[in-house]
This record gives sequence, structure tokens and C-alpha cells, in this order.
Amino acid sequence: MPWFADVANFLMTDIVPSELYSNQRKKLKRDILDYYWDEPYLFKICNDGVIRRCVWEKDQMSILDVCHSSPYGGHHGRARTTSKVHSCGFYWPTLYKDAGELIKRCDKCQRASGISKKDEMPLTTIFEVDIFNVWGIDFMGPFVSLCGNTYILVAIYYVSNSSLYKDKMK
Repeated sequence: MPWFADVANFLMTDIVPSELYSNQRKKLKRDILDYYWDEPYLFKICNDGVIRRCVWEKDQMSILDVCHSSPYGGHHGRARTTSKVHSCGFYWPTLYKDAGELIKRCDKCQRASGISKKDEMPLTTIFEVDIFNVWGIDFMGPFVSLCGNTYILVAIYYVSNSSLYKDKMK
């Protein structure tokens, strides 16, 4: 029996299963508003207003696997994988949980996952000071002639900031 058997049976026959408790009957009648039957498939109107086909349990893992391991750019996380499933037009209630379990079992995803915070090495900046590392040259003028010179060539070399240089020497 698929997970949506009670919903499909109620939509086709208008008979509530007798083995359900009263609160389960109320929930079924409330949930039925989001579903409709179009032979041979059951569809759900999702919260975003898109109509998606309800999928049997036997087909769920193959759909998830195709959406997760697609050759055109797969092996994404749970949110992206479920988004791909939804964009293909499929629905089942345990989609998020199933996608998380698939990603935990995916060998390629586990090998490519990032380094955890606990295993990271602390980053330290390396500040290297080389004398005459940066030069600045400006050609200024013309100025009022003083001793026959009207232009000035200004050359500046930046050794370091003295406080940084002192910290580096410690």
C-alpha cells in the first residue's frame, strides 16, 4: 500500500476507512483539500501553489538518486536536492528526511565535504617587510623658476610603517 492510499481511496469513493481514530479522520478530511485524483495519479497542491505528483515508495529513492547524482552538476546538499525533486514535479511527505539520509550515505559527498571547525588549523597572517619594496615617483611642475629649476622629480621609497617593523623584529 502506498503512503497516500487512504487519501486516494477517500477521493475516489468518499468513504473514510473505519479503522481510523476520530482525530485521524478529521486530519484526513482536512488534508484531502490539498489533493486531487486524476486517473491514474494523485496530485498534491503544495504550499507554493505548484501541483506535484505523489510518488510511490518504490520510486522515491531512484528519483532522489537522479536529482542528487545528476551528471550536469549534482551532489548538492539536502535543500538543493529537494529543490530539484520539487522542480521535477514530484512530492512525498518524507522527502527532506530521505534526502538527508541519501546525502549521509553518498560516498562522493562524504569525501568532498569540508573540514570541520574542530579540525581547522588557525590562520596566521604573514607580514613580510622588504626594504625598498614599494617606490613612488612623481614629476611635478612647472613652478616659478628658482635658481633656474622649474620642475621637481620626487622619488619616495616606502620601507615600512615603523610600528609594524618593530613588531616584526620582535
